[in-house]
Amino acid sequence: MHSIKTNKLSLKTLSAALLVMCFLMLTGCNKPQSTVNATYIERLSSTVNASPTQSTPLKQLPLLQPPPIAQSDLTLSIVELAGISQCKLNVLISEHNNQLGKTASAAGQLKYQINFIKSAQVCLNTLDKNSPSYTKILAAKNYKETHLMYFFNTMLFKEPELNRTWQLTSNELTTEPAGFRDTVFALKQLVLIKQQIKAKEFSEINSDSIFSALEQLNKFQFNQALIQSVRMQVVLNHNATQFVKTLNFNTLCPEDKNNKNAKIISNVFQKFYLKEIQPYQAQLTGYLEVLQPLYNELWFNESISSPQINNLVKTGSTSNLLNLLKSSAKKHVVWWQGFYKTCEISPI
Repeated sequence: MHSIKTNKLSLKTLSAALLVMCFLMLTGCNKPQSTVNATYIERLSSTVNASPTQSTPLKQLPLLQPPPIAQSDLTLSIVELAGISQCKLNVLISEHNNQLGKTASAAGQLKYQINFIKSAQVCLNTLDKNSPSYTKILAAKNYKETHLMYFFNTMLFKEPELNRTWQLTSNELTTEPAGFRDTVFALKQLVLIKQQIKAKEFSEINSDSIFSALEQLNKFQFNQALIQSVRMQVVLNHNATQFVKTLNFNTLCPEDKNNKNAKIISNVFQKFYLKEIQPYQAQLTGYLEVLQPLYNELWFNESISSPQINNLVKTGSTSNLLNLLKSSAKKHVVWWQGFYKTCEISPI
């Protein structure tokens, strides 16, 4: 009997141990990439007995308050609303005037403006052009069309699914992140709406896609993690390059002498940079090549975008996110190419 209990206990203990091992393996696979970068520099610095360069903290990327617009004082009386009872616009205005409409979010306000414009045109087609209702509805429609980009930018500024794109976060993009395709689709929906507003194709706008896009962005928060990870990787690349540039080739690999340290740091470069950091950067680059054009469409040169944000999304700029990442990685690899050539060590 005792032996049976012992066997059961052993099996339970073994199962628990296996679960712990599996957990450790899984969490190990998902270690933050900034940790890998830090380990890379620590190994290099300890080998050559030199102090690494301290990282510069990332700064917050500010958005600018949307400039105010002239408020419209156009109103429809109860009698005038009753006079357009045949129009969908009647219901839309009534719903917007209730308590729910007054507390609508920035996205809800944008959706209302779009739906008003679309419904107003249909309603105008049924009214006498000489009637007061026709004049007021036409004026309101023109006002909303003129200022629709204000409401779009206010959504970008106020909705957390969008404004946190540029905020600092502790979340880093993992090597196997979820939500890339959904994020691309959501941004494409918003970009399409903006393009239709700019082109005055109001009747073509699908206002329902506003909230479906925000829902996907909120679910994954991919943009914020990507931009944080790219900005951080650029800083880490810069620091790593600044550090290795302090190393002297003559000291690392003197002629006719033992170049043990050179071989060790070569192994560190291969283990951490080539096998982990470089593939991760290639992954970030791939995401940016798809998403940066969408960031540009949404944010570039808008009234709410600060110069810092404009620089990061400007097409073709050497200081945009994609080119900063590529150039910082290239500068680091160029140093290592010089190292291998001078020290006559094979990188493979």
